[in-house]
Amino acid sequence: MNKRLRVGVITDEFMEPSLGRLGGFGWAAGQVAKVFNEDPSLGVDLIYLAAEHRASPGRDYAEAHGTRIVLRQPSRLANLRKVRAERLDLLMTIDYNHGHSVYLRALPRTPAIIWVRDPRPPAEADRVTGVRIPGEDAITPQGLFSHDGASLAGIARESAWLGRPLLMASPSPHLVTRVAGAYGFEPWDFYFLPNPLMLDPKPVPKPKPRSVVFLGRLDPVKRPWLFASLAARFPDVEFRFLGQSHFSGRGSWQPADLPGNVRFLQHVGEAEKIRLLSEASVTINTSVHEGLAISFLESLACGTPLLACVDTGFVVSRYGIFVGHFDGSGVEALPAFECGLRQLLGDERRRRDLGEAGREWVRRTHSRDTFVAAFNRLRELAGVA
Repeated sequence: MNKRLRVGVITDEFMEPSLGRLGGFGWAAGQVAKVFNEDPSLGVDLIYLAAEHRASPGRDYAEAHGTRIVLRQPSRLANLRKVRAERLDLLMTIDYNHGHSVYLRALPRTPAIIWVRDPRPPAEADRVTGVRIPGEDAITPQGLFSHDGASLAGIARESAWLGRPLLMASPSPHLVTRVAGAYGFEPWDFYFLPNPLMLDPKPVPKPKPRSVVFLGRLDPVKRPWLFASLAARFPDVEFRFLGQSHFSGRGSWQPADLPGNVRFLQHVGEAEKIRLLSEASVTINTSVHEGLAISFLESLACGTPLLACVDTGFVVSRYGIFVGHFDGSGVEALPAFECGLRQLLGDERRRRDLGEAGREWVRRTHSRDTFVAAFNRLRELAGVA
């Protein structure tokens, strides 16, 4: 009988409301579990290693997506004992921050894959911390913290000394340009590990009256106030917020005096999200910073083109309109967003062509099968049978 591969996934997020944030890192952790748990023939047993969630007396484990979570222990020695008891063959981090080093150093010879998703060198971190809510220039908004990834350089050196394979991979190869600044060293290799996007909705006609969507957290870093302000310039279009805020009180965005064509739909289920994305004419992203946003891939999978002020990997400029970079509150971007949206809404053929090209790119590049193939290749490169 062949031995099953035991993989420890180190993550801060789980895309599970009872376990905190609902973001792109949690989405990635959840999708990896879904890939391997739904197909036992792949021969992988997954275990989550929680980088932030702490154990408490009588509670060393939790669960998400049918996968056991080893909660972080109060000491390094206790963590070492817990993680070694799992007898893991391979580690994989969902991005990287200093909290992940606890597990990478507890198993210093176990091969590891760093799944680079949102590295923030100092210039990008400064752009994030420079965000301000309009009319609140003296208040630092909540949620602008960028993790320090510099400790990965030391782990890379230790891995080289010990002969531990440490592979860097990303769903967006363009992010290699941010690695040295974020992690403190130049990677010797940088591999492609796509997102396992497991949806392939059929094309549907875009209904009228028209709608556009904002898909993401309503947190200051995403600058949702720009989407709301844009709605006043398009009274015949419904502007739909799909997502919710992680914050409340001082330093959070509190919507007020919004146009009547703005709707808040909160966090919606998968089927409802796909329906709303498929109906939309355009997905609008107003964030000051993104890696390769999952909302981009989900929108393109639904044949919906993009309008944004970030262009990671040139995805937006290929399958929509990139309006340029705008820092701070971003209010200076509104004329550019208005111009871009009028272009897209006024040219049905262009929207259709961009959406169809984006759908085909996502289907070809970011799927369950492409993820499994790339993962197996990385596993082989790491010397894990």
